[in-house]
Amino acid sequence: MDTIPQPIPLAPHPGRFAEASLIGPDHPDRRTVEAFIARIYAERFGADVRTFMPHLLAYRDTQGELVAAVGMRRASEGALFVEHYLDAPVETVLAGRVPAPPGRPQIAEVGHFAASTPGVARELIVQLAWVLGAAQVDWVLFVATQQLRNAFVRLHLSPIELAVARAERMGRGAADWGRYYQSQPRVMCGDIREGNAFLRGLACPVALPASACGAGDAR
Repeated sequence: MDTIPQPIPLAPHPGRFAEASLIGPDHPDRRTVEAFIARIYAERFGADVRTFMPHLLAYRDTQGELVAAVGMRRASEGALFVEHYLDAPVETVLAGRVPAPPGRPQIAEVGHFAASTPGVARELIVQLAWVLGAAQVDWVLFVATQQLRNAFVRLHLSPIELAVARAERMGRGAADWGRYYQSQPRVMCGDIREGNAFLRGLACPVALPASACGAGDAR
């Protein structure tokens, strides 16, 4: 994700975020952000998250407290985690679902969706769309529970469902996810340009259910 501009841009929406940081594998805050994500997923699902996406985006409030984080990976960097759940490469799947199919350089996946409160969770969605647009990503893929899908509906966004995220696709690793697969996860995709066009006129301080704060796939 080396096309993300620095400093990380913040969307012009009211909210709690004061600072955003791109956290790579060697960043001094890497362990802190990973621990934050792992704690959120342990609390929400009883999950044991031990592996993370190569790029993490961390948000802090005006007091400097870490309040949200999300992982990112561009499809041109290699296989995507969401492709575990698909029967073909993501660009092939999208070719059958969208009018102008993108190549892998225009596709990214996000995961590790973790937020400290319901309100922060909604703000994270808005900010993430803004950053991905700035990074020249056209389509984003993610795994979303029912609660996270509801959050997108409340934002009047309409991601496309591609597949059910089935536990058996993870093999023995499914046991690490606790109650996660009871939350009806689905593989979704969204048009970043379309989403940002709508969000430019949207105020974001609307609460989410608490269960949505750790509602995305954490790989």
